[in-house]
Amino acid sequence: MDASTPFRYPRRVRWVHWLSVALVALAYLTAESAESLDGGGAGAWHVLAGLALLLLFVPRLLVRIGAGHAPSTRSAFEAWSARLVHLALLLFVVVQPLLGILSVWAEGQALPVPFTGWEVGPWLMPSEAWGDVLEDLHEDVGNAFYAVIALHALASLWHQFIRRDGVLRRMW
Repeated sequence: MDASTPFRYPRRVRWVHWLSVALVALAYLTAESAESLDGGGAGAWHVLAGLALLLLFVPRLLVRIGAGHAPSTRSAFEAWSARLVHLALLLFVVVQPLLGILSVWAEGQALPVPFTGWEVGPWLMPSEAWGDVLEDLHEDVGNAFYAVIALHALASLWHQFIRRDGVLRRMW
């Protein structure tokens, strides 16, 4: 790519990114309803979003590894910060759904596969006392996840409107 050609992330990178954004938004909007996993209500949508994020992890990781990187004029601190935030986001999309699954299993319940008659019985049986701990941890990690997402979004706006380096065009 020559200097006159603006860098744009490959379509698969953009697709995985924006699908993940939609799934995180869906999980956030249905979080309060997650206590009720029966039927096809908002709790089922919360579980669906979490499971889909977890299943999307491998393609996300492969896409991230295979994606090109924009030519950079970032400082060492900016590059380090960006790597740290991206690593945190990758970890959150694995840890957060796993905590949700474990909290359901710890309460002695099977995890319903949303909008099907299927259930996934506990593969691990943490004691019931762990149920509340895992549920609280799921909520706390979720709040930290949202904070890192906000940091990521603010950084992209800073790049777009302060640095004017076209970061949003590359991901859109």
